[in-house]
Amino acid sequence: MTAVRVKGQPGFVLHRRPYSETSLLVDLFSREHGRLTVIAKGARQRKSQVRGVLRPFGLITLGWSGKGEVKTLTQCESPGPAFNLRRRRLFCGYYLNELLLKFLHRYDPHEALFDYYQAAVAQLAQGVDDETVLRVFEKQLMNEAGYGLQLDRDQDSGTAVKAGKIYRYLPGAGAFVDKPGRNEGILVHGSSMIALRTETGFDERARLELKQLNRSVLRVLLEGRPLLSRAVYSRLYPANNRPSTDLQDLM
Repeated sequence: MTAVRVKGQPGFVLHRRPYSETSLLVDLFSREHGRLTVIAKGARQRKSQVRGVLRPFGLITLGWSGKGEVKTLTQCESPGPAFNLRRRRLFCGYYLNELLLKFLHRYDPHEALFDYYQAAVAQLAQGVDDETVLRVFEKQLMNEAGYGLQLDRDQDSGTAVKAGKIYRYLPGAGAFVDKPGRNEGILVHGSSMIALRTETGFDERARLELKQLNRSVLRVLLEGRPLLSRAVYSRLYPANNRPSTDLQDLM
């Protein structure tokens, strides 16, 4: 692999973990180069200048170099404070990060998805409805990763989805008008699919149906691999001591 040297790239930290006694192994999401992993040498030392910068949900200016799959971090500067996510919204942010880690291949640029992610984190920090932010980002992620939801047409007739009709959505196949004898797929109203397609009009029924719809499609795409952000949340907040709006009801 040819040696590369990159600098001045906007990006976010998705995950970090110890690497030797003094360094960190960091998963990044950069705008022009996609997801990548770097070694941040000396970042675990108390006097490290990058230790406090390499944290999730803050836009960072990054640089790296090297030949292999894992590069060496050479630039790490913060142009401003990180988005302030707390409690439930913090775990929503971790959930977004985990989806990116599981879906994106290394060095596969997704500039539009980078912008969607930045907007989603900003919306969580600003107090925008959690469920709306998560459902829309899940849709955008699946679209960018090549697994887009088919929300506009009935696959039997080819006609446009109608708000007043009920459909069954089959992952990988799309939506079919519900009728006697058709039992497979997720039941979803046309109005809910239209809400997700247009990213507006999320009423209570749409929230419930779209959570079930996206979850079923993601489960197929993830081939049964669990999402650790859900498990960690469950351990930290047992069922009898969770916030009134449980994260398990959001993701």
